Amino acid sequence: MSGPNVKICGLKDADHAIAAARAGADYLGFVFFRKSPRFVTPEAAGEIILDLKQAAFDEGFNMPRIVGLFVDAGEKELSEAAPLLTHFQFHGHESPERCRELGEEFGIEVIKAIPVTDASDIAEAKGYEGAADILLFDAKPPPGARPGGNGATFDWALLNAYDAETPYLVAGGLTPDNVADAVKGQGGRESFLGVDVSSGVETAPGKKDADLIKAFISAAKS
Repeated sequence: MSGPNVKICGLKDADHAIAAARAGADYLGFVFFRKSPRFVTPEAAGEIILDLKQAAFDEGFNMPRIVGLFVDAGEKELSEAAPLLTHFQFHGHESPERCRELGEEFGIEVIKAIPVTDASDIAEAKGYEGAADILLFDAKPPPGARPGGNGATFDWALLNAYDAETPYLVAGGLTPDNVADAVKGQGGRESFLGVDVSSGVETAPGKKDADLIKAFISAAKS
């Protein structure tokens, strides 16, 4: 399936992970942040990934890249999940230096989330050039909210100011109904990698829906 990359984040069971991969998801995300309704342990994620690999082998679909979402995590937490992952996704206060160090230490690519409210946030993202492999522009959460998965959008036109080379994903309030507009808004920019969704394919926080996942991937890639 061509078109932009699609990341389905916050998976908690094998059925939805398999449904996402079968429908053409390029990245699957597991949340290792205890305060999230989408939290899974590395053990649980490992079992889901085993089932996913078996299904990919049996049915012949491509195995997506596997992303672990962390918020200011310590070495122990990262090392427990690292063997499962192709990418770390950092949603905390990780500096460019910290992102670079952890990527090198674990030999894992790094996605750094950049919360956006205005153009200054886009400018700040340039500090991660060469430190993160992928940037993820997400809506800045309201005070006291979780860092992501809140269903809020930001003004995608702000990304017109982004002129660095690091590939980026667009997240924040995307749904099967608005994702095609989000993709179109990126105007075929070379650094635009794709889109990321969590709450937009759920019926309740942490409860994914296979039909919404399929509809989202189809709308994004069409």
